Amino acid sequence: MADRKFHTKGFISLLTFGSFIIMSITGIVLYAAPRGMIAYWVNWKFGGLEKPQWEAIHIISCLFFVVVGIYHFINNWTLLKNYLAGKIAGGRKMKKELVISALVILVLVIGPLYRVAPFIYLLDLSDVLKKSWIVSKEFEPPFGHAEEVSLKVLAKRVNIDLEKAIRELGAKGIKADPGDSLQKIAIANQTSPLNIYQAIKKFEIAPAPDQAKTARFTPDLIDEKFAGTGVGRKTLAEMIRETGVDPAQVKERLAKNRIEMKDGETFRDAAGKRKVTPMEILKVILVENYELK
Repeated sequence: MADRKFHTKGFISLLTFGSFIIMSITGIVLYAAPRGMIAYWVNWKFGGLEKPQWEAIHIISCLFFVVVGIYHFINNWTLLKNYLAGKIAGGRKMKKELVISALVILVLVIGPLYRVAPFIYLLDLSDVLKKSWIVSKEFEPPFGHAEEVSLKVLAKRVNIDLEKAIRELGAKGIKADPGDSLQKIAIANQTSPLNIYQAIKKFEIAPAPDQAKTARFTPDLIDEKFAGTGVGRKTLAEMIRETGVDPAQVKERLAKNRIEMKDGETFRDAAGKRKVTPMEILKVILVENYELK
């Protein structure tokens, strides 16, 4: 006769293993997934799921793994206590192993915080994989979280004629309320914020060349223009090309604020060494006579 008894320990073990598998898969996907700014802009999907869905599954599976682990710990406390007691009693024989294991765990915590090798290589690889989804500058939003602003606000920020934009979208079969966000419009029309922006981008009026060259940066202007654009991930060389600032002047301003930064170094790494934010480093190189506190 078949055993109809419910095996709780076996059930918990299967749940632990299952949640571990899900947590591992979602973790690997999110390790290589594009950053939120790009994922939301292009409506990125992998395996039919959007990034917020992968993140939701990962978070829930992690929490479930913790809950099941706690239950497993409580349910097997007697066995675990006896096991630990035996190990402590024999600790004299494993003193070297205990010290080394403690050091390894400490390194796993401290290493990523200070971005030292080999952890920085794994973090940099994640950055490379995330950036690899951007095959063209056209895939980048005009500013951070552009999908969250209304069509009216977007038109104002990038200098697009709103009436022409609405007519163009209508001609392409896209219904758009100027007060709705690009994300809401995209979902309603089964497209992406990127496609909506590309449809109306041709109406964008660029600032006059001489105006762009003579424009002076201020701390507030930098916060407005660069906040949410991923400054920390950009290198000094990339920012110099993007802003057109004089490289010699940049080096001089960095030296004045006791900042050592190479052309290929990211703002996040330079800021970490100086104990400031990437935006503060950016203000140093763009704002005349700006000094770190």
